[in-house]
Amino acid sequence: MTKLRPASVPSVPVGANFRFGESPFHVKGVLYQGTHAFFNDNLKGGMETLISEIDDQQLCDFIRQPFLASAWYDVMPAPVLIAYEAHALRMTIEEYLHHRTRYQAKRDLGGVYGAVLRVAPVAVVAARLPGVMVRMFDFVQSEITRNEHQALDAMMHGIPLPLEPWLRVSVQIYSDTALKLAGARTVEMERPHAVSEGERAGVRLVGLPIKLRWS
Repeated sequence: MTKLRPASVPSVPVGANFRFGESPFHVKGVLYQGTHAFFNDNLKGGMETLISEIDDQQLCDFIRQPFLASAWYDVMPAPVLIAYEAHALRMTIEEYLHHRTRYQAKRDLGGVYGAVLRVAPVAVVAARLPGVMVRMFDFVQSEITRNEHQALDAMMHGIPLPLEPWLRVSVQIYSDTALKLAGARTVEMERPHAVSEGERAGVRLVGLPIKLRWS
């Protein structure tokens, strides 16, 4: 099988002052455990088929390592890994992000969590979502700026720009899934532009506005 490097997605962001796998931005290992579970369930040959298409040995070694659910790992390999993952499934990156996130949301919010969501008021679930989502990362902070009847505005601060498309889709799909489990009939999320928040370690940071409306 021909190996492919997604040319438009660097393994380290341009201008960053850290090496691959050594950024100051970390995510809990459960994220990468989810990658293994997804590809073992959805791709013939599982993770080994995905890895066989990657021409970056550092990335291969990174994703092959055993991940502990609550341990911290560099998150900046995620954008280039997502590009390879999309290619392995013959999807665009946007198609893959939606497909993969729906799969993950159903797993994460099912079972016991789903039972809890079904008895919690929708407004309570909405107010807790931003804080719950940022616990996956050691560099993101959230604040609620508006909490009214069937409406919630929040901001996620400190997001490296290369991660913004992925996190925007994640917020949208997890919010839709969680609020509907809690009893909302419809869920809408506006898509305002990200807000510049300077830089860290040579990587541009943005704030991600969240505007949820439900009925």
